[in-house]
Amino acid sequence: FRFLRNSFQLPQRKLKPALEKLLNDIRHFEKNRFETRSFAYLDIISWLESKVENTTMSKVIARKYELNKRR
Repeated sequence: FRFLRNSFQLPQRKLKPALEKLLNDIRHFEKNRFETRSFAYLDIISWLESKVENTTMSKVIARKYELNKRR
């Protein structure tokens, strides 16, 4: 929530690096067994990846699905 409050004041050129930093900060929570339930309800990591990669969220989720299907 702190990021969201501060992001409204960021200039456009600083927003993408801030999103990348947030993505790196929360990525370690994805592997934590106590935090996985929150990611099941709101896939914030896929949303952040779509913003950083400048693509749609559906493409990011489809790519993750294909990677998991191959394993």
